[in-house]
Amino acid sequence: MPYKEWVTGGDVASEDEVGTGEGAVIRDGLKKIAVYRDNNGKMHKRSAVCTHMGFIVGFNALEKTWDCPCHGSRFSALGEPINSPAIRPLEMLREEE
Repeated sequence: MPYKEWVTGGDVASEDEVGTGEGAVIRDGLKKIAVYRDNNGKMHKRSAVCTHMGFIVGFNALEKTWDCPCHGSRFSALGEPINSPAIRPLEMLREEE
């Protein structure tokens, strides 16, 4: 069941481990954060919680999308919805350079 993702660690321990053009889920206390470093090196952070049913998304490196394992919602690397059933973007967190 995908809800186990709420209690596990992240894909990497820190955002420093996310390379250019890559994404990963990291744990920050009780939160799961979807971190993407764009081709210019800018870090983009969104909540890793799918806006449809609350499951944790994972980064699809081939497509550069955040994919939800529950009902197939997909989000762009920057968190915008591209496949329903989710229609709202992933919650935005602070941006860093």
